[in-house]
Amino acid sequence: MTFIISIEQVVIMFLLMGVGYLCSHLKILSRDTTKDLTSLLLYVISPCLIVNAFLQKFTWMRLKYFFIVFVTVIVLFVIAIMLGKIFFTQKNVTDPQKLTVLRYSTSYSNAGFMGIPLVQAILGNLGVFFAVPYLVVFNMFMWTQGVGLFKRPKSLKYNIKSAILNPNSIASVVGLMIFVLQIPMPRLLGTALHHMTNLNTPLSMIVIGANLGVVKWSQLGNDRLVWKGVAVRNLVVPLIMLLILIWLPMNVTAMMTTLIMISCPVAGMVVLFSLLNEFELEFPTKLMCLSTVLSVITLPLIILLADILRHI
Repeated sequence: MTFIISIEQVVIMFLLMGVGYLCSHLKILSRDTTKDLTSLLLYVISPCLIVNAFLQKFTWMRLKYFFIVFVTVIVLFVIAIMLGKIFFTQKNVTDPQKLTVLRYSTSYSNAGFMGIPLVQAILGNLGVFFAVPYLVVFNMFMWTQGVGLFKRPKSLKYNIKSAILNPNSIASVVGLMIFVLQIPMPRLLGTALHHMTNLNTPLSMIVIGANLGVVKWSQLGNDRLVWKGVAVRNLVVPLIMLLILIWLPMNVTAMMTTLIMISCPVAGMVVLFSLLNEFELEFPTKLMCLSTVLSVITLPLIILLADILRHI
């Protein structure tokens, strides 16, 4: 049943991406507008979604699993970083920029834009609750190790500060306090928060679709490194993580949430970081787009395999 639901939700997401793709081609959405919408999603809507996920009844069991997921995801990120170094070495990827992009893509999935909407659709608010520790760890690593891969001229202290002061990290702390202390949310504020969270899925998919609209599809798959990067990101890493997760003391919702977040395609931030550090943009853009398109097949397959293994 989860497999069928995941297929339906992924197809719905790609239909919404199609809207963004058409808007880009019809010049309804400019590059500047898309960037502004990305900022709105990252710094306003996503924090609202996180806080909203904590608006549920407190139980010690939920709190226990929250921290189990938090520690688990830290370990999984360390493993993913090691896998990036194993699969992509200076020997088999001679271009230093492509090497950086491939290693980053191995570790960092599009968990915020695709993972959260998918988790919300399949597993509901409890799933989003267990997605929060993934997002916190994601931001911790992305603004330290991830940024460090691109050798931005910023200090480690700056990167750690950016990770801590990221609106999503702040929202996680605020939401956790609301959950643990059971602080009542005023009705009007809660309703406004709910409306904001409803924007996440359609707006995220439209933004991704708009980014796909700038790609030359005829040239998308003509680089073997792109295909290798997609295979590692979409299949190899999720399969390895699944084999680890299946043996851990996590409930089904926590495990499936973590797996879905890990199994998402290449993070769109790979293009932004490449742009900020004056990297050539064609390779990361092709990698992200091909990974996103093929995730319509790979994401449901990973979920199906997880369902099968859980019942063996």
